[in-house]
Amino acid sequence: MLVRAVLFLVLLAFPRPVSAEESLRPFSIMSADQLSLDSGDLPLPVRSCPEPRLSPVDLGVNECWSRGIELAAVDDVRLAAKSAGESGAMSGERPPRRLLGALLAGVAVAATAANSTLGYNHRSFHIDNEGFFGASTEYGGADKASHFADYHIAAKELTYIYQRLNYSEREALLMGFAVSSLAGLVNEVGDGFTRHGFSPEDLVMDVLGAGTATLIGATRTGDLVGIRTSHLPGGTPYIHDVYSADLKLAGVARRLGVEVGPLRFLLLSVTYAAKGYRGHGPTADSQQQVGIEIGLNLEEILNAVGARRNSWWAYPLHILADNVRFPYLAVGFRYDMTHGKWRGPNNGNYP
Repeated sequence: MLVRAVLFLVLLAFPRPVSAEESLRPFSIMSADQLSLDSGDLPLPVRSCPEPRLSPVDLGVNECWSRGIELAAVDDVRLAAKSAGESGAMSGERPPRRLLGALLAGVAVAATAANSTLGYNHRSFHIDNEGFFGASTEYGGADKASHFADYHIAAKELTYIYQRLNYSEREALLMGFAVSSLAGLVNEVGDGFTRHGFSPEDLVMDVLGAGTATLIGATRTGDLVGIRTSHLPGGTPYIHDVYSADLKLAGVARRLGVEVGPLRFLLLSVTYAAKGYRGHGPTADSQQQVGIEIGLNLEEILNAVGARRNSWWAYPLHILADNVRFPYLAVGFRYDMTHGKWRGPNNGNYP
């Protein structure tokens, strides 16, 4: 599993703990006009919040966002100094840790290759055209939703770790997308030599998931929207899984500058699930469900108690809380497209 492989290098991306005091102090940003570019020692922006590269939530700077900080101002200051050839002195940034970056890419791809090949009986390479979300497909499209969500998460977390390794925002986004997409390709090539077969549709969903994560990162909207995966044990694969696309009320409230109280701990989600599929196409009780639900925002709960993803000890918690849809933490209604009926209220995972 690619997401598990990323965890092996989490500690490498966190060279030192970040204290609560460091992560919560406000910062102010100097304008480009205030920079003394003739000086050998350029002034630094005075800050205590982490540098806002992707989204406020990703780097634990919700308080900074609520004060109306212009995220682009940091880049403007760096650009002004860089034009004078002294951006390093201005920002105090260390060079990218490219050796660890290469190691991260290698571990992610190798782990994916192992996951798709080890433990299987091998055969000659073959292609299996599975389809996407058709009602007659093997799993009703739940497997395709899984590929989309999993590689979205992989690209998102790889991007974050690359930034922790001092890569620029653009480089981190490109590396997150490239490594996760390459891992998806390697996974399918490995599957091509097993009973699963190479699935072009799976690869398409892998790249789309990674691309969506990159788009969210590039537009810095991770505080507003997210994707969560679901892999619950028991019986046929995907039968209990529900995949969600979330609107984060906390992010909406911060951007609008309104206080919503406990509502900030909620998500409004659109979900997809397939029920009654047994891995051989539809059965009499098969259902393809699109749902609307309200659930708990575990990411915001962790932030509220001071467990932020920019600290080495809380980041593994955010890997799970930000990216996994746990059962019984949401309730909603599901439209059964197969039978044209609404079902619920329910949690969506179990009958």
